[in-house]
Amino acid sequence: MLEMKSKSRRIKKRWVFLFTLILLMAVSLVILYTPMFNISFIKVKGNTKYSQDEIIQASGILMGENGFKKLRLNVESIFELRLTDNEKNIERLPYIKNSRVSLIFPDGVLIEVQERKPEAYIKYLDNFLIVDKEAFVLEVTDRCPEGDLKEIRGIEFLKYSIGNQLEDTDTDLVRIAVEILEAVNESDKNSQLKLSEVLDWVDMVDKNNAILSLDNRVMVRFNPMDKLQYTIDFTKEIFFKKLNSKETGRIVFAEGQNPSFIPE
Repeated sequence: MLEMKSKSRRIKKRWVFLFTLILLMAVSLVILYTPMFNISFIKVKGNTKYSQDEIIQASGILMGENGFKKLRLNVESIFELRLTDNEKNIERLPYIKNSRVSLIFPDGVLIEVQERKPEAYIKYLDNFLIVDKEAFVLEVTDRCPEGDLKEIRGIEFLKYSIGNQLEDTDTDLVRIAVEILEAVNESDKNSQLKLSEVLDWVDMVDKNNAILSLDNRVMVRFNPMDKLQYTIDFTKEIFFKKLNSKETGRIVFAEGQNPSFIPE
């Protein structure tokens, strides 16, 4: 008797499984081949550098195609309805840090992007490489960039390609240089005296030694790993309030000593 009940349960489970499988196949066929699931609209969020049309074109998604056919057999794609191949396409754009492409049931697509921020430039031969904080090359120009971008010096690398990190380089030096520039901007935020307006370049000697050039006449040497914001604020105080507009020389922040100005 028990053996017959056990056999009956096994048969019932098989029929349930078979029915579920057939139902899933039927639903899949409906989704994949019914026109109501063809893409009729695409939304783009988070873009400032690229237009919506540029993002859509880079994604490779076409209006009228079935978005569900573009799903891949991985967790992100199946359970989150993400078009992971199209995400990779978008992330080939130099200014795109990451992207997320999701299906909106039944016939839409949402593209969300996070862009990289240009932080500074590095001069290389006759070119100027615009980079972000992680040493990714966002674009290359043969003219010195205009606007608020400052030059970073002292960064050695093997080669570069647009959209990728500088090869064979210490990316920490780029990050620290950007943190110096951020400290300058922070110091300028609520002040009428703007250090950024007289800042020529930042030279990264190493992680513990950096040099600023101010107005092409005053060099500031300091350890960017030691009280960075204090150093920048004090530099501004010395430059604008202690020196006249003709003085040249060096401001040195030596460890354990008060900063000093050494005239030339």
